Amino acid sequence: MAGKKRFEIPRDIESLREQARRVLAPITPAAAPAGRTLDYWVGAKRTNAGRTLSPYYLIYFLLVDLLKFPSLGRGEKVAWVVPIDFNGTTFTIEHQKMGVGVFVPDPAKHEEGAKRIVALIRRGVAVAEPFFEWLAATAVSESQLNIINSTG
Repeated sequence: MAGKKRFEIPRDIESLREQARRVLAPITPAAAPAGRTLDYWVGAKRTNAGRTLSPYYLIYFLLVDLLKFPSLGRGEKVAWVVPIDFNGTTFTIEHQKMGVGVFVPDPAKHEEGAKRIVALIRRGVAVAEPFFEWLAATAVSESQLNIINSTG
């Protein structure tokens, strides 16, 4: 990989975090208004663009584990919700029963923003690859890897 910086995690974790933040800009963490939690975004609807996101686990590792975005946790039919701000509009990235997606109360109005969010997250996932490799190697070395046999 000529020209590509080789990261050594955990030593270079802050450098990798900063690079991922730059690639994701202008996406930043969003917080619920005071006193509100997961229920605040119940009315959000799935965007079409969000159907082309990277795999849910890579998005979670990127946003929550690497960049420390807050996750609102589990809900009914929802594994996790990460609220984000994109140019002053709050969206959520959610892993629901029907898969991962980008959600917003008015998808038709914000579809172009959702497309940009998807593109930025896909770039962020590519940049964070050394972090994912380190997570996997750590899980294997500490016997924290689960394998599900789904044959027959």
